[in-house]
Formats: sequence, C-alpha cells, structure tokens
Amino acid sequence: MSEQHDFDGIKYREEKSSPGIFRILFTVLVVWGVIFMGYYLFSGWSSQSEADTARKAIADKKQLAHKSFEGTVDARHEGGGHKVDVYIAAGKKLYNNLCAACHGENAKGSVGPDLTTSRYIYGKSRLDIANSIKEGRPKGMPAFNGQINPEQIESLVEYLLSLK
Repeated sequence: MSEQHDFDGIKYREEKSSPGIFRILFTVLVVWGVIFMGYYLFSGWSSQSEADTARKAIADKKQLAHKSFEGTVDARHEGGGHKVDVYIAAGKKLYNNLCAACHGENAKGSVGPDLTTSRYIYGKSRLDIANSIKEGRPKGMPAFNGQINPEQIESLVEYLLSLK
C-alpha cells in the first residue's frame, strides 16, 4: 500500500514530524513562558502590593495636607492675622497638596481646567466652588467631602477666588 491516499481527488500524505521552524518557535515560546511565570510568581511581584503602596502614598499626602492646614489655623489664633489672609494661605497649602497635580502649580490647568479664568464651567460663586470641591464633577474631579473638613473647603474657596 502506498503512503499517499486519494479521497475524492484530494491527496492525503501523513507527515512524520512538523517543520523544524515550528518546533524551534514552539520551544522558544515554552521556555519564555516558564521564565516569565517563574519571575512573576517567585519574585514577590504583586499588583495588589503596588495598589496598596499607591493608596498609602495618597493617604500620606492627605494627612500632610491636614497637618499643614492645622498649623496655619493655629498660627491665626497666635499671630492675630487677618482671617481672609490666613484662609488664603491655608487654601494655598491645601491646593498644592490636593489640587496642583491636576490643575497645575500655578492653577493654569493641566489635566484639570484653568482655575485663573473669570468663569468656571460649574459657576464661580462661593457655593458653586464649594460644591465642586465637596461633591466632585464628572470627567475627573474627585469629591473631597469625606477627606477635608468644611473649614478647609472654605480656605480652598478663598484661595481660588484670590487667583487672577
């Protein structure tokens, strides 16, 4: 019997082995896969640990913002400075800690919009700005209601209204 069979005009020839290039590529793929899995499984890498580190960094930054604000409020009571000036100074510290990453150090905008303009998208009244800070806004503005107290929100409002 011959090695070739004819079924409905289709010739069938059974191969003894696959082409050499396929065997080489398959072997390289298997070796790479084993090395890749070994590295990530046994190196201690974890996306959960990276997420925890990022959360801790954000929490530390917020805690620093709270401490810097508290220091400014204490200075107001000791130094007898003007209340609005103290609120603006405290608001600037909070802005640098919480807002500058998105709105830029000089509030001219980066990821977030420019805060030095005469009009804001959601209004530039004290209440509108306070609501934006407390409740956040769609498309990226986070809510800070549970993270900073009303006096800190008021200091941010004063600072934002002082920008030109």
